[in-house]
This record gives sequence, structure tokens and C-alpha cells, in this order.
Amino acid sequence: MTLEAQVQAYADRLGRPIIVFDAEFTVTAFSVHDGDVDHARLAIILAHRGSSRARESIKEFRVGQADGPVLIPAIEGGQTRLVAPIRHDGHLVGYVSSTIPDGHEPVADDEVLRTGREQLGVVLAAMALGNRQDEDRALRLLSALFGGTEHRARAADELLTSGLLSPAPHYTAISLTVAPGAAASVATLRLLLDRAVASIPVFPTLKAVGAVIDGEAVIAVPYEIDADRLTALLAQPAFSALRAGIGGAHAPLAAAFRSLREARIAQRAAVVDDDRGSVAHWADLGLDRVLLQLPLAELALTDLPEAVQRLLDAQSGPDLAHTLEAYLDCGCDAQRTAQELHVHRSTLYYRLDRIRAIADVDLADGGVRRELHTALRVATLAGLR
Repeated sequence: MTLEAQVQAYADRLGRPIIVFDAEFTVTAFSVHDGDVDHARLAIILAHRGSSRARESIKEFRVGQADGPVLIPAIEGGQTRLVAPIRHDGHLVGYVSSTIPDGHEPVADDEVLRTGREQLGVVLAAMALGNRQDEDRALRLLSALFGGTEHRARAADELLTSGLLSPAPHYTAISLTVAPGAAASVATLRLLLDRAVASIPVFPTLKAVGAVIDGEAVIAVPYEIDADRLTALLAQPAFSALRAGIGGAHAPLAAAFRSLREARIAQRAAVVDDDRGSVAHWADLGLDRVLLQLPLAELALTDLPEAVQRLLDAQSGPDLAHTLEAYLDCGCDAQRTAQELHVHRSTLYYRLDRIRAIADVDLADGGVRRELHTALRVATLAGLR
């Protein structure tokens, strides 16, 4: 009997729709039922994970230590739930949950339901073992693919022949890490990894693969990435401390290490430059592709050209540097710069005169403008302004 058939048989015996979770509260299966829609149940199914409230209540009522179903009272307007542990060889492998409508009594636990949970336990244990084996294989193969040159081709072949990764014309890598000073666990990276692998390929039928390697989550995606979905994932409160970089497309798969190198540089942009947001793309970096490879953490203000040092050291330096950068960004077009800064042109001209005086530069000199523009960008990336 398939997992779906076992779940449906259990639900039919109970007379209520059920959801089956694994031990990590990920939705593994759910029954089909013609009764009233339970919106909380629907939300859990769509999210593919038990809500934090449901997880907390299951732990609070010690369902994992119980011998049979546990009645969990309604919380905050929800419904009463009946949750039973699922075990295999004495080890907890999941939970089966159903709702109890108001005015109804829970169905008594009987031999049929207990046998049903034993059968579900066998399936969940096998699935957990398979998942662990896939995770271990993905870690080994991605470490080889993105690591030394000796085993890249072999790792690429095994990723494709094993079905862990779909064949495609080219591949893109993603690097995910924790922003400096933020708190996020390896478990958070793994959770994001699972969700990203399932949701960010442009074509859902194509299979991506990822692993957490030395505190960095890396993903190989066949063909293209839905960057909007990745951005939406990182916008969730649980993942707000994470930053992502997306590399360029490369072929064949054995060349995907180049994409990961680009993704790591892009990820660095997302970490040091808040204006880029939580996700940065190699394709959008421009000159930052080169600047981000500098030893930015080692740079000091004295490493910058003297004109920029004088400007940033001045009392009004930060505001004047912002004006100068806007002026250079706008191609030294005063009217456009004034519009960008929302100031009158006479105010802009006054600020530019102050910049010329403090920095002792000729803004009409193209070489000077190039030096100032680049140095200001380096100062931003290095956190010096």
C-alpha cells in the first residue's frame, strides 16, 4: 500500500482529515476529505510545514513521549486537535494530526489506528533514511564539484545520473550566508536551503540540489533562477539575517564552480552594500565585480586617494561625498543631479564649490572624476563612509 493510500485509510477510520508530519514537522502527506475546509490545515499544507504554534503545542503537551493520541485544546480561536506520535523501532519519526470539531468527541484509539501508525512509521523511517542518504551524497558531490579540479567531472556525472540534479543547457550557482553580526544557525541555513531548492528553479520540473558546506549554503540550479522567489524567501523574518549571491550561467555542469565564484562575489555585495538588498546578482555588479575582490576588510581611510581622504575627514564630508557621488553618477549633469537630490541648482553649485575647495580637485578633469568615483565606491564597500 502506498503512503497516500495508508494516510487515506487512516483518515477514513478516524472520520476526519489528517496531516502527517515527519519528526522535523515537515508535511509528508495529507488526506483528501469532502467536509468543511479547515483553513489552518490548508495553510499548513500550502506552507509544507507545521506552524510554530502547532509545533510549540505538540512539544508542550509532550506528544513525542506519549503512548497514543494526545488531545490538544483549541488555541486562539483554532480547533481542538488530536495528535499522535508515529514511531518505528521505538524511535519517533513523525506525527499524525487531525481536528476535532466543536461538539464532537474524539474517536477512540483502536487496533486498526495503532496498526495504521505502525505502517506509517515504516514509511516515514524509510523516507528519513533516503533523505539523509541524499543529503550526504549531495554534500559529497557538491564539495567535489565546487572544490578541487581532480573530481569535478566525475561529481558532475554522478549528480546527473543519480537524479539529484536535472540535465540542462547550463547551470547557475547560489551562495547563501549569514550577514556579519547577525545570528542564524546552521539549521536555519538548512531550512532555507530546502525551501529554495524546491521553489527557485524557473521551471518547477527541473531539480536543483544544495548543501551546507562550512557554514555556507550552496545551490546548483539547472537553467535559470526565479530571483523574485529567492528574494521573497529572504524577506521572511526567519531568514532576514541571510544574504544571497547569484552567479552567472555556465556549461557544462563541471564548469559550475565558476558560477559559484561569481555568486560568492555577488553575495559579498549583498553583505556590504545595503542598497542592493538581500540578493545580489553577478550580472548586475558592473565595476563592483573587480572592487569586491579587493581586501576590503584590510583597507583604511589612508589607503584612499588624498582628495577623498580630505573630503571624508571634513565635518560635512559625508553629505558632500553623497552629493559628489550623485553628481558623478549623473554624468556631471547639474540639472539631473539637483533633481536626484531634490535640491535647488544653486544649492548644488554651492556644494560642488565646497567639494572643490576641501578636496582641492578640478571636477572638469576626466581623470580626476574617474579617481573620485572609484575611490568613493571603494570607501562604501569597505565601510569607510
